[in-house]
Amino acid sequence: LKVTPVRQAADLMAIVQADDRIVLVADGLRAGGTHYAAIARPGSPAILVTGDTVLTQGFERIDATRRWGGLAAISQPMVSELAAMPGEWDMMLTLLRMAVQSGARRLYCEPALFEQGEIAIVADRPTAALIEQSSLQQVEYGGMGLGRSAIMMPLVRLAGPLLVKSPNTARYLPYVTALLWIAVALLAAGGLAAAGALVAVLGGLGLAAMRFLSAFRAESAAQDRARDLIRTFALLLLALFPWLVALAGRDHAMPPFAQAALAPCLAAGILLARALYEDMGEKRRFHWLLPDADQAWVMLAPALLFGIAPLMFAILPLLALLQILLWLRLARRPAAS
Repeated sequence: LKVTPVRQAADLMAIVQADDRIVLVADGLRAGGTHYAAIARPGSPAILVTGDTVLTQGFERIDATRRWGGLAAISQPMVSELAAMPGEWDMMLTLLRMAVQSGARRLYCEPALFEQGEIAIVADRPTAALIEQSSLQQVEYGGMGLGRSAIMMPLVRLAGPLLVKSPNTARYLPYVTALLWIAVALLAAGGLAAAGALVAVLGGLGLAAMRFLSAFRAESAAQDRARDLIRTFALLLLALFPWLVALAGRDHAMPPFAQAALAPCLAAGILLARALYEDMGEKRRFHWLLPDADQAWVMLAPALLFGIAPLMFAILPLLALLQILLWLRLARRPAAS
């Protein structure tokens, strides 16, 4: 993204075309994507306006009862007109007044949005810190699954400010996460099944952190593929986990039938849940109920520590099917109006 600073209308005229739309943003404004999308919609110039209240006193007055909401879309001829005007003018305010005088469309937003922090002016560090924390808490869980929604993402969001602080985190996290899952395979092959399951929980945290960071940074296709590859390897590892543990043992024997058959069934149930989740499209609801690999590893780790893994491998596929059936029943109910 190329950034070109402009200090006067003539500088702006040099970089805009006749059919360009220019968005004016108040200094320090923080607003949601829906507000930018509404302003940038093709059509005539537009101004975001709000009520004249105590919370909006810092914005330019539009008329007797309205103030500017911090966003406006103008056209190139307005910039050309300003550039032709003699003398020095405040570029932002003058262009805003030109838009008002030209009868630009007014898009109204409630003053309550300023009280709730959805639209705000970042004037100092404490305000910026509060807005950052609010943004971190509003990030979507990013996918289906009880384990991710109830355990992994809440833990990741607690560390959110540290994760987004440095770009190096997003750069090195895929490598760390991949190494964790390789360690799971090596521990299982070495006969340390319980230790492998515990490291798998950390690997699940790594995948959740990668998904969390993708909400704040533009991901390349390679980064997206890397996350999918690690997730696929983790699911394959879950399906083959009893085989790795048994074949790496002293007798190099096949695992008990229950574990050998039910572990792949569990992985297949999780794949089925993901396919159903993706087919729902924009109407996804109650997706936190669905089974996922994080839930399986969290339940398997203590079972392996206390020697009840066969029982847990029998329970988990049945529990996954029960979760899917419950989700199907709830998700197909009409949404409350």
